[in-house]
Amino acid sequence: MKKLLILILVSFSSLTELFEEHYEEAEKIMKNMTIEQKIGQLFFPRFNNKTKEKDIKEKFPGGFVLFAIDFNEQEDIVINNMDYIQKLSNDILGLPLGLSVDEEGGTVNRISLYHRESPFPSPQEIYDEHGIDGILTIDKEKRDLLRKFKMNINLAPVADISYNSSDYIYDRTLGRLPEETADYIEADVNGYVNDNFSCCNKHFPGYGNNTNTHTGIAIDPRPYETFLHEDFLTFKAGIEQKIPMILVSHNIVLCKDKKHPASISETWHDILRNELGFSGLILTDDLSMDAIKEYTDNYSPAIIAVNAGNDILLTSDYYEHLQAVIDAVKNGTIPEDKIFKACRRIIAWKIHYLGARAKDEGTDEGSSTDSTHTEQKDDDDDGDNNTTLIIILCVVGVIVLSVIVFVLLKFVFCKKAKVTSGLTEVVENSDKFLQSQ
Repeated sequence: MKKLLILILVSFSSLTELFEEHYEEAEKIMKNMTIEQKIGQLFFPRFNNKTKEKDIKEKFPGGFVLFAIDFNEQEDIVINNMDYIQKLSNDILGLPLGLSVDEEGGTVNRISLYHRESPFPSPQEIYDEHGIDGILTIDKEKRDLLRKFKMNINLAPVADISYNSSDYIYDRTLGRLPEETADYIEADVNGYVNDNFSCCNKHFPGYGNNTNTHTGIAIDPRPYETFLHEDFLTFKAGIEQKIPMILVSHNIVLCKDKKHPASISETWHDILRNELGFSGLILTDDLSMDAIKEYTDNYSPAIIAVNAGNDILLTSDYYEHLQAVIDAVKNGTIPEDKIFKACRRIIAWKIHYLGARAKDEGTDEGSSTDSTHTEQKDDDDDGDNNTTLIIILCVVGVIVLSVIVFVLLKFVFCKKAKVTSGLTEVVENSDKFLQSQ
């Protein structure tokens, strides 16, 4: 009975994709976009302050990835710069930018290097001293700092499992066994999602004890059972908490694809979508890394990445990769439907997290606002709509479960009644038999 109810609940909750409630509005926005603008939304290039105007006006990126060097300025200069590019994106395309950083803590910090008394410590350090509660407290401080500088995505927390201090990825992980790491990811992602701030688990399918893919290829020989029983636990924990983004590594994981890095492997993307049930945004690691360049069959890695199933492409070779995808769509190498689905998912995420709106739904076409902070009315409307949807889903769920319980109980009672009736008949027949003797 319990297993049946769990199966029903899982099936019921998996009927919709993560941002599907916003697809209709996303499609309204997309109707006024050219194919070049839709393709542009798939790219989150490395931010370049010198080319930012050209990038936004001519290339229409979905967002940017910022590094520590971009914050090595006075606070007001950085903030004004981010406000400027958000306004520019809204003026040009009517869509906000996704502004992302890797503020992991420990060895990987961007903003806190320059704008905090000391950089954020690693989750491992915090956990050793204060447990999960300590991490949740620090990550709330991270989100506040990122918001102050107009960021709306933290490319963290790291969901990789490593408990060997000699591993390349060890210092960036919790440094604990799978179950403990999964508990940490579950709690931390829940904190981000409830605070309406986008986070990203990485590096799917799990980094393991592999080498640095920024400088060379990493070959992962581990059997699939290891991923099932260890690495996937943390990613499932994030997915169950509705994490909006998962980043895929450049490791070649032999158990499922001996030819392609996971970031451009259709097989690994199918596993993430269909076996783990993730329906949010899939990101590549930087497509300009040395690890990927020799494994793309003479195609641009951006083309392979789109066809593999990625929604967002991170790259330091923006113009080259963008043009390659545009050309591939025009000559049929990339089906236009792939661009449509990825772009729709990205815009739906922007509606959900960044407050994007179609112009025909009450927004003033002649004005633009800082999209990272939507008007209070829009926030209230979102809250009301979400509350209504939750209530409807709960009511439907209760009705479905009630019907199932009623049918099961009726079945049980009917069986009992039949047994009782059968016993009564046997007793009566026995009495008749004895009386006749």
